[in-house]
Order: sequence, then structure tokens, then C-alpha cells
Amino acid sequence: MIRTRTSLALTAAVVVGALGLTSCASPETDDPTGGGQGKEADIMIGASLELSGPTQSIGTAYEKALELQVGLINKQGGVLGGRKLRLIVKDNQTKPAQNITNVNNLINNDHVAAVITGGCSACTVPVTTIVEKRKVPLISLASATAITSPVAERRYTFKISPNPAQDAGVLLAELKKKGVKSIGLLNVDNPYGQEGRAAVLAQAKKAGIEVTGIQQFGQEDKDMSVQAKRLVAGRPDVVVVWAVMPAAGIIAKNLRDAEFDGGVYLDAGAGAELFVKGAQGAAEGIHMVFPRVLAIGDVTSHDKTVRAQKEWVDRYTDKYQNYSGFASFGADAALMLRNAIAKAGTTDGPKLRDTMETLGFDGVSGPIRNTAQDHSGLQPESLGVLVVREGDWHLAN
Repeated sequence: MIRTRTSLALTAAVVVGALGLTSCASPETDDPTGGGQGKEADIMIGASLELSGPTQSIGTAYEKALELQVGLINKQGGVLGGRKLRLIVKDNQTKPAQNITNVNNLINNDHVAAVITGGCSACTVPVTTIVEKRKVPLISLASATAITSPVAERRYTFKISPNPAQDAGVLLAELKKKGVKSIGLLNVDNPYGQEGRAAVLAQAKKAGIEVTGIQQFGQEDKDMSVQAKRLVAGRPDVVVVWAVMPAAGIIAKNLRDAEFDGGVYLDAGAGAELFVKGAQGAAEGIHMVFPRVLAIGDVTSHDKTVRAQKEWVDRYTDKYQNYSGFASFGADAALMLRNAIAKAGTTDGPKLRDTMETLGFDGVSGPIRNTAQDHSGLQPESLGVLVVREGDWHLAN
């Protein structure tokens, strides 16, 4: 069953203005945009997220962040002279076919001005042709480069999370700096994992680091102990894991049970606080490449962007009791739409797309700078190497 939820305006103090919001443009006199929404009507924003299935925990974090950020935007006064954003959320069940159904329904029946899709890359790639045909902007929270590339075929699709090549570049640069001579690689066998594997292998070759073994596992697998033992047998200095939760947490325990005493490094899909919880005692000392906002407590700068990031983390934590690293991507998707609508002065699909393509702002995740050549605008400097110390993520350096 598809779940649909409407976001409520929240009473918390507003922080979104400090995160790159542009001033609201005046509404058009006869604005027929956003699926026929009138001048005073709410602006419908659709979200198709993984609220069930193997990546349910990630989709749920996205949903919470979107609801919180949309509520904050509405509390601030909305867009286009006071129109509110109304979030319509549907469960894609971590299934590409269901995601296609959801996106079609959001566009055809709910008349949304834009669509946000979740962390499942395989679910998102098939719907890019739908939004292209219907001229409805889409923001993906998944990572695969194929979501936004080639741009000529993905003109209406944008994404927030880092590209696998960015993750791999930061990760292997850190390992080279530490003098690591060899790695083993374990990745999920789907488009996201395969792209990550290729990126890690390319960066390892560039860094002169030997790859002693490569193993894969299925997205639905519940135990990777066989693969872990095979990698450990190759005696690598470090094992690199390219996986989302809950798999990343299971693998950490599998490596511990295989008596691996080397380093373990995760890509940004590992799940932030979800990993720490899922890996239990095996999480301590494990590293991950991720936007630095996840360890914002370690950042001593007092500039307005850092202050706004800290306020967002505090607000999310106060409402939901813990902070998910994935929350920053959901928050930035809402900010991107709010900024684009305000700057364009309309919810007309082609005009909104044109505005999004050149949009730049400082988001929760870090600086986001879209261009006509690159619809994946999160800048590499937002990423850092984090480590689990005493059950929480901290900056490694």
C-alpha cells in the first residue's frame, strides 16, 4: 500500500534563511503552473521514498528531514507571496516498478510541481525519462552518476548526494596519506555498488595501492561472512566497504567475527548513525567518507553556514531524538526547490528547471553549485573522513 502524508507547519524557530535561501519573488498574476495550481493554492511537492524494503531506514530519515524542512519553510512564510509547500510522500518499497508507478501518480494525479526520489539508484534511473517527457523537475537523493549523466538526456533531473567518484577520491587519498599498501573491496551488486567498485579500483591504481581481493553481495543478503573471510584471507591492510544499511553494519560484524584487525573504510552510503547502531560494538574505530555536517560538533568555525548547520542538527535531533546523516540530503532537496521557485517566480516546469540548473547555495550538506554541465552540485569540499569514537561520528583529522 502506498502511504501519502502531508507535512505540517512546525513551531520551531527558523534556520533555513541562513542556509542560502533567496528572497521570494512576487507571484505571477495568472500562474497556471505546478499542475494547474492557482495563485493562492499550496504548491504540491511529491516524494517517492523507500519507506519499506531493504533500505527502509534511509527512506524514513529522508521523510523526516523533508517534513521538518518543508515545515520550516512554511513557517517562514512559504514562497511566491505566501504560498505553502505541501509534501506528498509515497512508499516506493525499494522497487523500481513501484517508483515508476509513484512518480506517474504524483505527476498525473497529484499535479506536483517537482518530484523528490530516495536513495535507491536503480529505482531512480528509470523515472528520469518520465520527468523528461513531462517536463517536471526531479531531485534525487541517490548517488549513482547515471542519475544525472549524460546531462543532455537528464535535463530535468538533479541530485544532492556525492558522486561515487568523489567518495572514492577522498577515501583513497586518505589511505595513501596513511601509507596503506593494500586493500580488499566488498561492494553491493547493484548500479550504486558497481560504480563504486569501478571508482575505488581506478583510484587505488592511481594511488599505487594493491587490491588483494574483490567480493560482492546481493542487496537482499542478510549475511556476508563468506565474503568477509575470503577478503581477510588476502591479508589486506584495509577493507573498503561500499554498501548502504543495514548491510554495512552486518559487514562490520562479519569482519570482526573473521578476526580482521586492519582498518575498515566505508563510503557515504553506510548510513551514518544507522551504521553505529546496526554494527553495535563492531563500529568503534571504523572510518567513513561523508559530508562533515555529520560531525558538526567538531567544527570550531563560527561562520553563518556552520551556525546554521549546527542549528539544523540540533532541531532534527530535538524532534527525532537522534541525527541521521542522510537528513542533510533531504533538507537540501527542499531548500533547492524553495530557492528555485523563489528565484524563478513560478512553478512552471521548464522555467524551474532552467533556474535549478544554475542555482548555487550553501546547504546543510555543504556548498551546492549546479551548472549546465553538472546536475550533481554538491561540492567535493563538503566531504571529510569521519571515524567512530565512543559510539559517535567524529572528524578523523
